[in-house]
This record gives sequence, structure tokens and C-alpha cells, in this order.
Amino acid sequence: MLNNKYEVICKDVNQKIIINIIVTFIIVLFISFILSIVIYNKFWALDKELVHMTLELLSVFMGVSTFLIIWNRHSSEESINFILGFGYLIVSVMDVVHTYFYKYIILHDVANSDASLKYWLLARIIEVLTLLMFSYLPYKKNGNKYIAMFKTLVLISFLFYILQINKRFTPSFYTVNGITLLKIILEYFIIILAALTLYKLKNNLVTKQLINFKFLYISILLIIPSEVCFTLFKSPDSIWVVFGHVLKICSYYYLYKAVFQSLINYPYDQLNENNQRLSDILNAIPIPIHTYNLNNKVDFVNNKFEELFKYSKKSIIGLNDYEISKVLRKVGNNYENSLPYRVNNNEEETQNIIRTYLDSHNKEIKVLINAHKIKGGVLILTNDIKQEQQIENLNLQAQTILNSISVPTMIIDYNGEIIACNSYFADLVEVDYKDIIKMNTYELNNLLKLNNNEVHQIFTPINFRDGRIDCVIETPSGNKKNIQISTSVIKNIYNERIGLMIVVQDVSKVKENQIKLINQEKLALLGQMGATIVHETRNFLTTIKGNSQLIQLYTDNDRIKGFANKINSDTDEVNRIISDFLNLSKPRETELEEVAFNDLISSMKSTIKTSSLMSKVQVSLELDYDERYILCDETQIKQVILNICKNAVESMENVSNPKLLISTGLNEQSKEVYIKIEDNGKGMSEAIIKKIGTPFFTTKKTGTGLGLNACYQIIKEHKGRIEIDSKVGIGTTFTIIIPYLDED
Repeated sequence: MLNNKYEVICKDVNQKIIINIIVTFIIVLFISFILSIVIYNKFWALDKELVHMTLELLSVFMGVSTFLIIWNRHSSEESINFILGFGYLIVSVMDVVHTYFYKYIILHDVANSDASLKYWLLARIIEVLTLLMFSYLPYKKNGNKYIAMFKTLVLISFLFYILQINKRFTPSFYTVNGITLLKIILEYFIIILAALTLYKLKNNLVTKQLINFKFLYISILLIIPSEVCFTLFKSPDSIWVVFGHVLKICSYYYLYKAVFQSLINYPYDQLNENNQRLSDILNAIPIPIHTYNLNNKVDFVNNKFEELFKYSKKSIIGLNDYEISKVLRKVGNNYENSLPYRVNNNEEETQNIIRTYLDSHNKEIKVLINAHKIKGGVLILTNDIKQEQQIENLNLQAQTILNSISVPTMIIDYNGEIIACNSYFADLVEVDYKDIIKMNTYELNNLLKLNNNEVHQIFTPINFRDGRIDCVIETPSGNKKNIQISTSVIKNIYNERIGLMIVVQDVSKVKENQIKLINQEKLALLGQMGATIVHETRNFLTTIKGNSQLIQLYTDNDRIKGFANKINSDTDEVNRIISDFLNLSKPRETELEEVAFNDLISSMKSTIKTSSLMSKVQVSLELDYDERYILCDETQIKQVILNICKNAVESMENVSNPKLLISTGLNEQSKEVYIKIEDNGKGMSEAIIKKIGTPFFTTKKTGTGLGLNACYQIIKEHKGRIEIDSKVGIGTTFTIIIPYLDED
């Protein structure tokens, strides 16, 4: 029954549209005929070619405009079948060529007159075929428009080749006797195609879509009388020529109107519908809502707002914040900054503001206001404080209790969402509390680079359980921390798991102390071992080195001498390693004496430059000759400088142009002298720099990690310090800083 009723309504609407189309068609015919008579009597006899060209170019202009509109609309989500645009582009090109050859009809040049009519007929056939194909598929997901343009240009070139260059494939439409019967038959064929297109489009007249089919229908309808006119004329002097061209212009105009006006108006119609739908949605929300535009004027009020304050929408909409304060009076401070102004200018949300207003009956209403920045203005949500205050009090109590716990704590719900955490947890992970609450556990794990499968598993709701896990996190600022996670399942009264409480302890210092204790035990063990085995080991080394030196002395074989030399160097290296261990376990007593700082460095100049370590290294010394004295053990300071220089040279092994710069200077404010040792080697990362000087830490394949540790200890005993500045791939600078003696 409903379907029958719908069909009756559609039929009535369709009849009204058809009547409107017929009336419009008759009016256009009448006006076009009057206009044709005026053009024919006033202008046609004066210059047929100019008038014809003007009429044709008007059609061409509207045809090309139609193409350009559809071309630019192509990228939109809902597209008109671009066969309409490309079809009329071809028609426009054919009409231009027809216009060029039309002068030969006036001059009675049979051959070129025939060419003019060929282009005319081809344009009309392509026009009605385009409209017919479009009627079957008005909308479609179009392909690449540039490829379509290329195909169109190829087709135009092919048609031009057939009609202009290879004429034997086309019949004649104009002879010495005038137009041929074939030309008239084709005109009627065009009329039949137009009528078929009209029949196909009749069902689209009721639909409200992207294109206005009523205008398109009128456009196609005007093609029929236009083509009839061109079957009636016998010579270019006929009024039917003028009437046919005027009708053609009217047809193009309605086509242009169908495309252009529809594409302009349709988005606005859709926008109005969407706005109305949005308005209905906001009116259905059971929360008082009103919005301000960028001029701080109210542009929307929903039904709930009207119901709460007892003011009509008309009395509120259009008022600015100052004017609305006169209508919707506020109890208390009336001189605070405008809320929409603050949000519009600061682009920040304002939440949980409590205000008291008087409604239209002077009754006090206490509300909770939340203002949100939206595109083009501000959205304000107003809630009755009675309900909101109860919920807020509960949340506040829960958060207060959570913050009173001095251990980092977090609570997640059964969906894996973080619903609460205390300030200690936020400080531990170095993330703002508000940002944490918005996260789920997956996002938090990624943020903290928590790549522990056991943690991931226990954070999954289905695997919630009590437990304890040790793991490492990295905060957004790059700080790595060792933590211990303790989890406890939260259950409801039905003993169902509804969440997980997570307590975290930072055990980084505990881990560091454990490592230090292990290193101390290693050093103690080395001291015991060193005291026991160093003496015996050096006896063997002395024997080995003595024998290798005898071999070098008594042999003439260069190869054997090379092996002996290798034994000597390896023996020295073993002796150096043993000495490092021995010095570490039994450091000798520091013998301090006053030494001129620059003299100390200068005395090492030749040693540094001539050292075998410095082969192929460009060594530069820049000494500050403002002399100062330091209290030091000269041997130990030299040991430190040579050790660091050796490390610098080794870091430049693969550098094409290694450079070592040694410079000195002083800081009179802090009363310190310094020596800088700079290289252009491979450099070090921040993580490595932090570990430099730690016992047993080394980046060398054969290193012990004790050399720099000894250097740090020596400089520390001299009340100085070592600073490192390094960039990966650029180089490293070690700065040894020692206090100098006051001249007094």
C-alpha cells in the first residue's frame, strides 16, 4: 500500500515537471523565433559569415565551458560521467572547423562547402551519441582524466584525418544542386537519437541528484527543432539557418545550466541538509548546548538549553557574550573575561567551570561548564551541577587517595585503558598526567620502549594476574630506568576481573650499586691475583724477551728477525697489561711537587711526536705561554696524557687524514689550567661517554677497560677532572683540568 502511494506521488511530481518543461520549451521556441527574425533582418544580409561565426562561437564557448566544469569536478568524490565533458569538447572542435569552412558555402565552393557540412553532421552525431550514452550512466567512478584527454585528442586527430586528408571514405553532403538527401536523412537520424535519449531520461526527472535533469531534458528537446530547421533550408540565405543556430545556442545554454548551476547549488543543498541533520542531533542530546562563532556571537542553542534556562532560542541566538550576560544573568563575579573570547584566542579548552545563573523566572541554577574549541567557533556544554558534583566528588576522592600513595601507581580497566595514575607514576615515566590518562597500555609500552613480552602478556585483559616483573624502560627524554612492576588484579563483587592495579618501583640505583659492588669484588680479586702471579709472570716475560733479543743479535735471516721483533712487541704488550692490573691493585703513592705546567707539556713534545704511535698522524701543539705552576706527580700526569693520546691515535686508524691537536690554556676565574687533546677520529655516542672511566668498560677488542679508569683516578687525586666532548663521525676532545697554585 505504501509503495502504491509512493508511486502516485512520484507520478504527480513527474507530471508537474513535464508540464513545466513543455511550457519552458514553447516559450524558448517563441523567443528564439522572434530573435531569429531580428537577426535575419538586421544582420544576416550584411555579413552572413560574421553572424554565423558569432552564433557558432557562442555555442562553442558554452560547450568548452561545460567540458571545463566537468574536468575540474572530476576529482570530487561524487563525479558526473566525464564522457559528457569530453564528448562536448570533440563537438566544439568539430564546430570550430565547420565554422572555418562555412564561408565556402556562401561562396558556393562545392568541395569546401561539403567539408563544412561533414564537420557539422559529425559534431551533431557525436553530440546526440554522447547524450545517449550519458543517459544510461550519468554517474560513475571515472578513470584518469589525463589518459581520457589523450584518447580524446587521438580521436579528434583520427576524425580530422578521415574527413580532411583521406576523403574517399566519406560521402558527399553538398553538390552544385545544394544539400543531398543523405544529409537530410542523417539529420532525421540525429532527431531519432535525441528522442531516444529523452525517453531514457524521463525517469530521472524526479530524482534530486548532482545534475539537474530538467535542464538537461530541455537541452535535448531543443536539439529536435534545431535539426528540423537544418533539413528545411536550401541555401545559406534561408531564415531556417539562423533559427536553427539560435535554437542550438539555447540547447547549449540549458546543458551548461544543467551542469554549472547543479554543481554550484548541489553542494550547498547538501550542506543545508547536513546542517539540519546536525541541528537535529544536537537538539536530541540531553545536555544543554550552545555555540559561539568567531565573532563571539551565539549561533546555535539546543532544546535542552532552552528547557534549562527557560529562554527561547530566538532571544539568545545572535547575542554576543556581553549581551547574553544581560539576558542570562550570572550570580557572583560579572567582570571576568569572556569565556568564548578566551577559548577563541587562546585555542585552549576550558573545563569544569562552576557558575550560577538566574533563569527567566529568577531561579538560581548552578551549572558546570566545559568550553571546547571547534572549527569556526566555540562549543559550550552546560551540565546541572547537582549530578556532576556527585560524580566529581567521587573522582576527586579516588584521585586524592591515589596521590597519597608514595609509590608510582597506575590502574587500567578491562579494555586495557589507563583510567587513573598518581603523580609519582607521571614523574617516573616523565609524561604529563593528562597524556597518560588518554592512553591504553599498548601506547604506553611503545612510548616507554617496553619490549618485554611478559609485561605485554600480563597487561592483556584476558591474562590479568598478580605478579612481579623486572624490566627496563626509556622515558621520552631518553632516560633509561630499571623498574620492578608489581600487579594486582581488581575484581568486582561477582569475583570478575575488571581491572589491574600496577605498582612500580624504580630500582635503577639498586642495580647501579650491584654493578659497583661486582666491580669492586673484581678489583679486590685482581689485587690478590696480581700479588701472587705478577712476579712469576714477569720472570717468564724477561726470559722470553731476552731470548728473542739474542735471536735478533745472532741471526742474519730477516724473516727470523721479524718474528723475534714480533715476540718483543707482544711481550711489551703483555707486560703493559700486567702493569695496568698491578697499578690498579697496588697503586703507588703519589709524589706531589710544584711543576711548571707548560714545561711539563713541552718536555713531552718530542716524546709525543717521535712516538711510534704517531706514525702518519699530523700532531700539532698549541701552548698558552702564560705560565702557571701546579702541584702534581709529574710521572703520573705524563702517564695520563700519553694514555689519552694513545687512545686518540687508535680512534683514527681508518681516517684518511688523521690529526691530533694538543693545546693548553687557563681559566683565571676558577684558577685552573687545562690541556685539550683533540682528534678527528670516529667519535663516541652519549651512552658510551657516560660509561668512560668505569672499570672494565672498553670499546676496543683487546682492551681491558683499566687504562682510562686509572687516568680518572690519577686526575681525581690531583683534585682535577676530565671532561669529554665527542660527536660520532667527527671526533673527540678530552680536556684534563687541574687547579694551579696561587702566585702568592
